[in-house]
Amino acid sequence: MTFALLRMHVPLLVTDPNSRVSRHITSNVWDYVVENHAKWRTKHVKPLFLTHRDMQEDTSLIVRADDPDALAKFISKHIAEIPNLRGIWVLNMAKIRIFRFPKDRPRDLRRFTVTIDALPASIDSIYERVSALRPSDEIIITYITQTFQSFRASIMASVLARSGNHIEAFVRDYIKPLQGVVDADITYISKTLRLVTAEEWLKEVRPFLVSPGRERVNKLEADDDSLFAAC
Repeated sequence: MTFALLRMHVPLLVTDPNSRVSRHITSNVWDYVVENHAKWRTKHVKPLFLTHRDMQEDTSLIVRADDPDALAKFISKHIAEIPNLRGIWVLNMAKIRIFRFPKDRPRDLRRFTVTIDALPASIDSIYERVSALRPSDEIIITYITQTFQSFRASIMASVLARSGNHIEAFVRDYIKPLQGVVDADITYISKTLRLVTAEEWLKEVRPFLVSPGRERVNKLEADDDSLFAAC
């Protein structure tokens, strides 16, 4: 069993290769998935979570699949048929750790992804160091995974943060100083939707649930900001 993140790309502007005429495209990927995902479920593949990256031309779908062949069949049968879809990018979510939420967690945090460019020899040590960080009232790591999505992107973490300034301070103070980290990118997740019930979600992720780390994250030197101005 594996988890994968499918990024579904619909460009805002399309140019006809023959006439060279350009036209704007309205992406309905989000609504299409919300409307159809329940019919796509099989015992081999189940859509779990839908997200959208702010200011990006893609929508992301997290699925649980039995194996790569089942995932490929799911993509060709369902995802490839989405209107105006131009491309599909599959991120393997290897060694995923999903952290249990603190019961007293703040409810007003925003979601970001932190994508880490790590030297290959340091990937495991960086993964362990980030996993060891304890949630605070400003920062909560919800999951971490090794994606190997490009030569310069090996690790991805989903992080709840009080603001754009707080996530930037967290990455500056706790991610970039780690040995082997070359760089780290931050993306604001502007929209999320769980596609299964809470009980179904727990059943799917239970083998990957772990307790949060114990290494203290000190209060960050950051002010609350306008989220959209910061990101």
